[in-house]
Amino acid sequence: MQDVQTEDVQTRPTTANLPPRPLPVRRARIWHGATVSVRAFAAHPDPLAEASNWVALTIGSHLPFWPLYVWWAAGNQSFPTALLTVALAPVFLAVPLLSRYSSLLGRVATPLVGIANTWFTIWILGMVSGTALFLAPCAALAAVLFRRTERWVMLALTALPLVVWYALLFHAPAPLHHYGAAAAQRLFTLNAISISVLISLFGWFQTGIYHRMDQR
Repeated sequence: MQDVQTEDVQTRPTTANLPPRPLPVRRARIWHGATVSVRAFAAHPDPLAEASNWVALTIGSHLPFWPLYVWWAAGNQSFPTALLTVALAPVFLAVPLLSRYSSLLGRVATPLVGIANTWFTIWILGMVSGTALFLAPCAALAAVLFRRTERWVMLALTALPLVVWYALLFHAPAPLHHYGAAAAQRLFTLNAISISVLISLFGWFQTGIYHRMDQR
């Protein structure tokens, strides 16, 4: 009887004897864990603040790739100045932390940082790149992130991009690099496409806001 039990113990599979998980399974587990962490970081009891968090995280995680897009559009002449377009990524990524302190401050921060990033990128790429077009989604975002009781904040942040655009017409910063007509046209197209994608994302997040508010 003792011999049978010993044989069962020896033949019973253990964790050490199990084959390693396939690489796709491990990657799926890592991806799932990362997704859960990001969702928890962006989550907020206020649906408007959560939408603001998602917009900020989307832009902040996208900015590190922007020098590659500029290089693809304008070629090697874009370096090293194009690397500066990454500079405000940490600020966007920190917006959810501010939202935890104050929902209103977090929602104000997202369009404000967007306006600051637009001005900063104009300094890098120049007005001819069409970067000023990003002021439009900044205004659109400000129009949907605030409640009726916050209408004055909404009006101020919606009008601010127009004021900035008007100021840029007369006092645009001298660009760090002057691009030729062909490169500037490609950068303009790149920015126009990016803006259309960004506004589509606003619509997607806004749908989520309405869904959460309807459930309350």
